[in-house]
Amino acid sequence: MDKQITTTPIIAASCLGPSLVPNEDRPWEEAELPLACDDLVQMVLGRPIRRAGRFIKMVCAGAAACLQQVAPARIRGSKTGIFLATGLGNGDEILPFVTQVFKHSGGFPSPNQFANSVSNAAAFFLARQSDVKGVILTVSDEELSFESALWLAQSYLESGEIDLALVGGCDVYTPSVGEYRMRMNALAENSRDLPIGEGSSWLLLGRDTQGKIGDICAVQIGSRETAPEEFLQSDAFAAVCPAASGAPGKLWLPGFRLKNPAAPQGFELFDYLPASGVFPTAAAFGLACALRKNPSSVLVSYNFSASDRPALVVAASK
Repeated sequence: MDKQITTTPIIAASCLGPSLVPNEDRPWEEAELPLACDDLVQMVLGRPIRRAGRFIKMVCAGAAACLQQVAPARIRGSKTGIFLATGLGNGDEILPFVTQVFKHSGGFPSPNQFANSVSNAAAFFLARQSDVKGVILTVSDEELSFESALWLAQSYLESGEIDLALVGGCDVYTPSVGEYRMRMNALAENSRDLPIGEGSSWLLLGRDTQGKIGDICAVQIGSRETAPEEFLQSDAFAAVCPAASGAPGKLWLPGFRLKNPAAPQGFELFDYLPASGVFPTAAAFGLACALRKNPSSVLVSYNFSASDRPALVVAASK
């Protein structure tokens, strides 16, 4: 694997799955999709988000649930970057825009349609809502989008360009079920047979250890030269995660591409997908959920893309 970054403190974490209740991980039924998110926005933010589509509302509500765990003064006094990962983006806003522009009789989209269709619109809304002034990026790399955003955020933190990094993964259901599965290439031959889902889950990373709830020990994205089972038994794993030797819990978080999710030797399976459903950035839900539910544990999230690129994240909860 060709990308690796050193330990980064985790300040806060929040997971939001298709039930649209922050930090809930109940089993999910595909037939319930999609739930209206206005009640979620009102509950988390205390006010509606106007002139915004469902994707933007999910991004803002999910990130706010994470930021609310930190004193506001810490955000205001820091250079904070936003790294939004999404595999499919804001399709609910883009499709009406494209349809309006390219319909046979011609036509002009509304200003709201245009504003919502811009790829970085959700991250901009989030920055404005959170009063964040710093780097604001949207990262899309199919089902490895969250891992790529996490790696990029660590790079910015290590370089000293920012003090905090708000890193999250958000994807929303776009009807129908068959179309949604096809768009993410989650088919019977290459994915686990689980309900599809959606979510907006976030981590707040920092450069110092004040108030931390854990650490990101390593992020690796690249070739499949070393099997994850071999890596977890190697000296390299012990080097990137010293907590592994004394941690009472070691959890394996398999992504939806792993047809056999069984945990490697010495690890316990943490199967988050029945609660999150299958969607491109479900790994963000799994990691945030595991951090909140399992103190003093080593967490290993592993997945690979349809094109056979792997991604492995090693974290340790406090």
